[in-house]
Amino acid sequence: MGAQYWGFETNRHLATEAHPEEQLLRFRPNAGHFLCLGLKTRSLVSQIDIDTRWFTGNHVPEVTVVLEDGDDQVIVLSHQPLRPNEPHHFVIPPTQAERCRVLCHQEGGIARIALFGEVVTNTVAPINLLEQARISHVSNDHYGHPKDAVFGNRLEHHMKGWESARSGFGEQAVFSFDQPIALQAFVVDTYLHRLNAPLSCHLFGLAPGHDLTNSMRSIPRWSVQLARGERIVPDDFQSYMQGRHYAKQGQPWPDALIIQLDQSHSLDWQPLLPFQALKPDTYHHFDTFETTGWFQHLLFLHYPNGGIHGLKAFGDYKI
Repeated sequence: MGAQYWGFETNRHLATEAHPEEQLLRFRPNAGHFLCLGLKTRSLVSQIDIDTRWFTGNHVPEVTVVLEDGDDQVIVLSHQPLRPNEPHHFVIPPTQAERCRVLCHQEGGIARIALFGEVVTNTVAPINLLEQARISHVSNDHYGHPKDAVFGNRLEHHMKGWESARSGFGEQAVFSFDQPIALQAFVVDTYLHRLNAPLSCHLFGLAPGHDLTNSMRSIPRWSVQLARGERIVPDDFQSYMQGRHYAKQGQPWPDALIIQLDQSHSLDWQPLLPFQALKPDTYHHFDTFETTGWFQHLLFLHYPNGGIHGLKAFGDYKI
């Protein structure tokens, strides 16, 4: 019966840490998990239902609910107590939202969350600029092309998108535009890629006036720092890693390698998202960039390999 309502459940002991060396336990009252629900259409939300049915001894005892619309955030429920194994109905002042963030205090399960209200009809959905871009310099399209991720909109119930082979050590794609763009948001969606999502993503921009062919010779490159302190920037990083060239003959293999993007020779490429960690099955929405301005080309990288369901860029064209 519980499987019908398995919903969302945090791991246990979020707020309590054991410190055996000090023979004590440390409790953090503000610790907790959250989940963010994206509305398919911007709406005026007037009621929120939270159901804890079948969570009889392990329900979330309190929640804070934040409705988000662009950069605006409105707390509509603050540390609202929940009862076990029971539906809850909360009527709130109508609040415009495109996302709903639920903070769980401290831990436990929620079977269902439902939002009720009216669709806002006087807004225009933003255009994914990548849909109008030319795609080139794709490093690996073994199970799908970056174009598949550009048009990935969570309509499938199975993994789809751009997935590279496991042999890759850093993948890339370039998106080129007829007119320069200014980014307002960038999305990397690993929807349903639960065991094969990349670990990180990286985004760089090339301003108008630069030749793409020449600039590709100086893109950021992956570097390796060995345990003995030696730092190497291979010309062909994938061959270096696949050939295990970090293991010198007659010497033991290093316990760990430090891998970073080397940007020292990529002055043309401006860092927008130089390093962002990725999580499995997650809608990553980035709206703060290290560099702003107009860009004719975007260089997207992820490391080391894996599947991406959706790629989106929102912003303005230079007229």
